[in-house]
Amino acid sequence: MLRWIDTHNHLFVLSEEQQKKEVWEASRVGVVSSLVCAGGVDNLKDARRCAYEHDQAYACGIHPLYIRSSWKDDLTALEAFLEEHQDDPRLAAVGECGLDFSAACRVPHDVQEEVFSAQLKFARKYGLPLSLHGREAMDIVLKYIRRLPPQLGIIHAFNGSMAQAQAFLQNGFKLGYGGAMTYDGSKRIRKILSELPDDAWVLETDCPDMPPSWVREQNQKNPESALADTARYGALAAELRNTPVGKISEQSIQNTLKAIPKFRVLISASRDEKSPFVS
Repeated sequence: MLRWIDTHNHLFVLSEEQQKKEVWEASRVGVVSSLVCAGGVDNLKDARRCAYEHDQAYACGIHPLYIRSSWKDDLTALEAFLEEHQDDPRLAAVGECGLDFSAACRVPHDVQEEVFSAQLKFARKYGLPLSLHGREAMDIVLKYIRRLPPQLGIIHAFNGSMAQAQAFLQNGFKLGYGGAMTYDGSKRIRKILSELPDDAWVLETDCPDMPPSWVREQNQKNPESALADTARYGALAAELRNTPVGKISEQSIQNTLKAIPKFRVLISASRDEKSPFVS
């Protein structure tokens, strides 16, 4: 069976029964692990618990949409959590963090930038990669990334230009692709994925958010993505890149291990040590 890793989801927001179902169905199509990303300090323990209960990895951060008036205290709480769990083998990244300058986010830009900058410092302090959000603010995100090189991580749901893609790659990041690339109208996203170097991209679901086209067509009222979608995204990436799906599976795993190194330990601990994906 082909193997996959979902590099970004919010599995903890689902009910316990739904979480179990998601992980079981994903395992049936070869999804061997995933990164459960917290959205704010109120979710840190939930993300960690979810990772331990379902044999996943987790990331802790403050999403720009969830920055509150108590953001200074929240940053203190986040750093305390990272300090407490810095030796946790499942704590694999700082995130989801970044900038959102779209109309959907009403947090002042200067506050967003201060919170983001602090989390970049946390990532360096604790030696963790980043799971980045960059909506209508790619160039500003890049500005901060360049201030603190080198770094590892993933720019989640990448939808920028090829020039921006190259800039992230030059600064050690991989580009995340998921539900958005399943739509026929996502021509730029698809074109860039088709032209990227083999080592530039990873797969993600953002479960239960960012539903793929086939789900939205079937359930327009409440469409959701699933961990198992990772396998179908891999098949689509193979089509777009004109590459055998087996090669895409191998590339996606290796790219993920480079971006989020702790996956290497988690997979090797739960899989055959002779697996070709843990070399």
